[in-house]
Amino acid sequence: MKFALQFCQRVRHRQLQNRGLHMPPVEKTRSNDQWKYKLEHSEDLIKRAMTLYKPNELMLCFNGGKDCTVLLDILAKIKPPSIPLRAVYVKSADPFEELEKFVDDCHNRYGLQLLRYEGVLKLAFEQLLAENPQVKAMFLGCRRSDPGGLNLSEMLPCDNGWPAMMRIFPLLEWSYHDIWSYIRINNLPYCCLYDQGYTSLGDRSSTHLNPSLLAYDENLGKMTYRAAFELEDTRMERVNRDEHDQGTMGESKQQ
Repeated sequence: MKFALQFCQRVRHRQLQNRGLHMPPVEKTRSNDQWKYKLEHSEDLIKRAMTLYKPNELMLCFNGGKDCTVLLDILAKIKPPSIPLRAVYVKSADPFEELEKFVDDCHNRYGLQLLRYEGVLKLAFEQLLAENPQVKAMFLGCRRSDPGGLNLSEMLPCDNGWPAMMRIFPLLEWSYHDIWSYIRINNLPYCCLYDQGYTSLGDRSSTHLNPSLLAYDENLGKMTYRAAFELEDTRMERVNRDEHDQGTMGESKQQ
């Protein structure tokens, strides 16, 4: 029985890798009480939001990144089976092909009702609400360490001229390592780019390999990039990104 399970897991790994995705190692790491508390708090916030809003009034902002991948999985485990997961994906101007494939994979794996838009994020959300006026709140995977995250609260109305809706941040107090702990403990598939030296993903033109992950590999006999979960100094998470975007829903006028 144990051999059969291990064989199935290896087959699953190969299937994901052939599709440009990555399944983290089967071995589980230990979680600590603080991390468990954060997960429980996130679940409580999501449940509270589900009592405040009707199912068709809630959506998830999903872009295939590590944070919203974790949030999607938590939502999928909490929601009633009869209620579909509804998400919006705004395609960037120059997306990674691997990220696009991963979004498609999540679409199929979770049975997402996924609305797709292109262009400037703010304009895309204006179009979303024009076409879906019932939407009143959006789950986002922002964390406190993200740009604009210091002055956010768990539930906060949009400001700075963004379309009127409530922003809900279940992962606000999670750390970079908390995100990777959840992924690895739950064997959660993630975009394969995170294994190639990227710690944060945006447009291809503005996203580079993270120099903090460059190290000498004795087996290969050369310098190579480690996986994102091996980043030690979390302050270096976004050094691989050129910060010249047009703003995000996570930013607030209080900052």
